Amino acid sequence: MKTFDYLEPTTVGEACALLKQGRGEARVFAGGALMTILMKEGLLQPKTLINIKRISALKGIDFHPAQGLAIGALVTHHELETSKTVKEKLPILCAVEKEVANIRVRSMATIGGNLASGEPLTDLPQVFIALDARIRIASSSGERVMALEDLYIDYYQTSLAEDEIITQVIVPPAPERSGIEYIRFSSSSVVDKPCVGVAARISLGVEKACQTVRIVLGCVGPTPVRAKKAEAVVVGKPLDARLAEEAGSVASGECSPVSDLRGSEQYKRAIVGVLVRRALARAYEDASQS
Repeated sequence: MKTFDYLEPTTVGEACALLKQGRGEARVFAGGALMTILMKEGLLQPKTLINIKRISALKGIDFHPAQGLAIGALVTHHELETSKTVKEKLPILCAVEKEVANIRVRSMATIGGNLASGEPLTDLPQVFIALDARIRIASSSGERVMALEDLYIDYYQTSLAEDEIITQVIVPPAPERSGIEYIRFSSSSVVDKPCVGVAARISLGVEKACQTVRIVLGCVGPTPVRAKKAEAVVVGKPLDARLAEEAGSVASGECSPVSDLRGSEQYKRAIVGVLVRRALARAYEDASQS
């Protein structure tokens, strides 16, 4: 590992200014779950490492009835998992976090770092996208808010500029009669990175017809995939086993998995079809009972 400058700003503005000064040679450091691995392997050698852990404005979890759930970028996976506010308002996030890596990683790794890394084999992005989450982004020139699904470009590549930092994740309140389900499949062990992860959210209209549908596929492409063709199969109709099966089949053709140690392309497509069918059925059941 090469030598580097180590800085600890105390405000978001200061951190963004330091990133701008770095001219692409500076990197933000929070939990370090991924960054330390990349640096040790020589895959990333920043000249400056900017530790943002001391920025209190990036911490905390709040809920506002109008805006929804606001999660600071420095909130750790374990804090999200054990938050009473999250358990009350969005228990799906607590359930998902229990299966992320292991307790050591969850106690260090941050939500902002997970999203900003562009890591394709992870769980949270597809769940947040299914929830229509937005992210607040700060830079040396101001602030902007964007849909999380627009963040990802390619493997480990996002649309963040060199001086931009994710400061907050905002999850809007779900409509009434809504249900969400996330199912991950790991081919080796529980703590392994997922082979496939599928999030499905359904909001019901009149006569139990699916008014709003989100189907998001993870780990089967360079970025999370909104299976919009599969969503269209379900929208406007009450869900039944045949419809769920059809949506799963369509979704399996909307992703681009690669063959690796976790399974072949064909195997992963088959898993996508099964998980979409199951996730839709559970989300629909939850929505019907809410």
